[in-house]
Amino acid sequence: MNRTTIVSALVTGSALLGASYFYFRNDARLSRQRALASNIIPIITPVIDLRVAEDVMEALERVPGDEVTVVLHTLGGCVTSCVMICNALRAFPRSTAIVPYMATSGGTLIALNATHLQMGRSAALSAVDPIVHGQRAKHLPEEPKDPLQALAHEYQTAITNYLRDTLLARLPGIDEETLWTTVEVFLGEHAPHEWPIRRDEVAALGLPVSPAARMWGEMVDAYRKRWW
Repeated sequence: MNRTTIVSALVTGSALLGASYFYFRNDARLSRQRALASNIIPIITPVIDLRVAEDVMEALERVPGDEVTVVLHTLGGCVTSCVMICNALRAFPRSTAIVPYMATSGGTLIALNATHLQMGRSAALSAVDPIVHGQRAKHLPEEPKDPLQALAHEYQTAITNYLRDTLLARLPGIDEETLWTTVEVFLGEHAPHEWPIRRDEVAALGLPVSPAARMWGEMVDAYRKRWW
């Protein structure tokens, strides 16, 4: 449980919701006992890859009842991995995402798919647009001439549609113009991919968000000392 692995994510034909290609990732297998006892799932890892997704999905499957809390502290990761976690979270009628410090890129997508969001005083979300081989997919040529560029645009289209559906679920009754304005913010249309989106900015977009208690930051602090 305490092994740390250096992983290279230079994978042809894959996309990231995050900015780093080389990262430290602890196996950080989620404690089944913790999930069963408290319905609290920590996703505290620099990068979310398929192994992290497997662990989170396993823990979510073992949660009794219809309510779950995920505590996020991550830079994002593989598009597929993050979306699989989002889909698993959507299965719960009531879910809470708690972001004491940061849940950027794919972490933001996961946070937005919970039915309730809590953020620390200085916590940050970010854009969720995909990165393919170090480049934002939307910055690649509009008329792809090679398979990698075609793949990048497929990811961009898929994430845009997925984000729209996510926000529509969080903001019932929102008009189409306001919806797309919010989509553009979380696609980073006017800011770098990693640019922080603060709690007050999230609230200004009309998304329900409440302050996270200090105890959640202390939980992340304890995990980071052991794992990061």
